[in-house]
Amino acid sequence: VFLGGWVEVNWCQTNKFNHATAMEQVLESHDHGYWLRRWNTGETGWHKNVVDSVLQAHFDKVINGQSGSSIFVPLCGKTLDLIWLNEKGHCVVGCELSALAAKQFFEENNIPYNTSDATNFTIYSATDRNIKIYVGDVFNFASTYTGSFDCAWECNAIVALNVEDRERYANLLATLIKTGGKILMTTWEFDQSERKTHPFSVPHGTVRELFRQNFDADLIESIDATGTYFTQKFNLTYAFRPVHLLTKTK
Repeated sequence: VFLGGWVEVNWCQTNKFNHATAMEQVLESHDHGYWLRRWNTGETGWHKNVVDSVLQAHFDKVINGQSGSSIFVPLCGKTLDLIWLNEKGHCVVGCELSALAAKQFFEENNIPYNTSDATNFTIYSATDRNIKIYVGDVFNFASTYTGSFDCAWECNAIVALNVEDRERYANLLATLIKTGGKILMTTWEFDQSERKTHPFSVPHGTVRELFRQNFDADLIESIDATGTYFTQKFNLTYAFRPVHLLTKTK
């Protein structure tokens, strides 16, 4: 989903993974079947065949010109952003519910890969570059991936989650990001009374409150999306795409 995955030592610094025999992924959220059906039927209107312009415009604020950072991309789908980040010299790890999305990412971009099994996940690993996608429930990720990340690119993932899962998601990211690390995040903001389901409206104030225990949150841009395909598709009076920069404080 992208409305917004090794038992290898010394990959992305010294991250290690709890290994286990292959097992069927246990799905916890009642929305999982919905998202899997969307991938299986090709109803993935959120996927873009270009690199996200927000990522290109603002990611240097996250890595400060450094190369070789470890970057987490939750609910990554088959986004081309993974390739762009890797080509900038970074080690990229995505997490995605749909195995089909991971398979399509590698095959559509002609990237050779192999698969391996870890607790609750199947890991799709590029064999010629540092890109991996963990396929499974993102809320199980921290129990399998025992390392931490320098930063994250969170592209409209939180807007796809149920409201009751947001705090747990914020705590998950706090667990995964190193102190001093940053998250570049985009969400949607609109009149929630006009739409009762995902994608949800998650304005900057909500982001700041959700992450306040572990992050400082700055609003670095708010893109007016009123009159675009997004507002037309969902019959919204107005919409903005806020861009948030979160810095891990502890």
